[in-house]
Amino acid sequence: MPEIDDIDVTFIGHPFASIGMGEQMRSHIAAANKLRLRHGVFDIFRYAERRDPAHFALIGECERVSVPRGIRVFHINGDEVDRVIEAFEARGNDFAGGYNVVMPAWELPNYPREWAAKLARFDEVWAISGFVRDGLAAAGIGSHRIGQSIETEPMAFLPRRFFGIRESSFVLLHFLDLTSYATRKNPHAVLDLARLLWAEQPFLDLHLVLKVKNGDQPAEAWADEFRGNPRITVLDTPLDSLGARSLINCCDCFVSLHRAEGFGRGLGEAMALGKLALGTGWSGNLDFMTPENSLLAGHRLTKLKREQYPHWQGQSWAEADVAHAAKLLRGVLADGEHARALALRGQMEALLSHGHRAVGLRILARLHHIAATSPKLAPPSGGPPRRGRGAAAMAGAVA
Repeated sequence: MPEIDDIDVTFIGHPFASIGMGEQMRSHIAAANKLRLRHGVFDIFRYAERRDPAHFALIGECERVSVPRGIRVFHINGDEVDRVIEAFEARGNDFAGGYNVVMPAWELPNYPREWAAKLARFDEVWAISGFVRDGLAAAGIGSHRIGQSIETEPMAFLPRRFFGIRESSFVLLHFLDLTSYATRKNPHAVLDLARLLWAEQPFLDLHLVLKVKNGDQPAEAWADEFRGNPRITVLDTPLDSLGARSLINCCDCFVSLHRAEGFGRGLGEAMALGKLALGTGWSGNLDFMTPENSLLAGHRLTKLKREQYPHWQGQSWAEADVAHAAKLLRGVLADGEHARALALRGQMEALLSHGHRAVGLRILARLHHIAATSPKLAPPSGGPPRRGRGAAAMAGAVA
């Protein structure tokens, strides 16, 4: 069998899209770059506008117009499989001609069985978290937990004044996507949390920032009830990578009292930047959040009701305990040293488990195993494997 440096690796998906699957794919590209792993990038639908300079800097010259034999890692959801394979082959590629890995996202405890049947078209499944791995297992799909990198590249961040945020305030930040099911993110629990603290301490310099992605309901309409409240800022302008990371860097605590998360990227990125993270103590974020490195709010599990979320039947999700979340925040507001120590530990542990190098090494371990065991990667007609550059670099990266 060939060695890994003899094998073409291609990441396939939506590398320029400002959606979660785009962020997931870019995190694997960054992890591969960290280890100097020879790879290519294939934009399956080419629908996303290419405006973000950080995306070009990350992908560089790795973009491909066709995909060779080798290992292909598809960053797509289960409901995309048929369309993706059709588009892949329509552009002249041979799906059956390589070893195909798929890395789907999902936010509830049980992966939809109708999508699980689609995943069976792939040779291997990777999971973004232990929570998703367990959900896939419940649908009869085995997977390997790889995760996502939450590490942010060094950059000169935009300051608070760029976003209209007071320098003096303790800032809570929450991300909300109105293009999806907003109830999963549970923004009203975050609002209840802030209002509870303001009611207890009327002069508390606590500022809540809501970053809202427009959907069928415009953010302006959603934010009508907050107008006139100087303690709440709603930002609905689309942000590029610099803007989004700068906004996270401006906060003191990223808050997600979610009902369910497949991974919890916003929480992880905040921790990687040395910020406090307050999240519901359930679902994918537990891969990197613990009571010792972050603020984990208590919760109770409830059954989903009709139409609350796709494939809701037989599913459960969490209702965060807002009172407990407020208690956790009071502790860090009253003790700055404790807050700084918690944030520092969170940063160290999040990067240790989900930084570029950590995720890259997990990817590399799977690639080594595939290269060593898959008949699909054997040289055609018994000929020698095609040598690629980077063998020495690879050895240095994993030494």
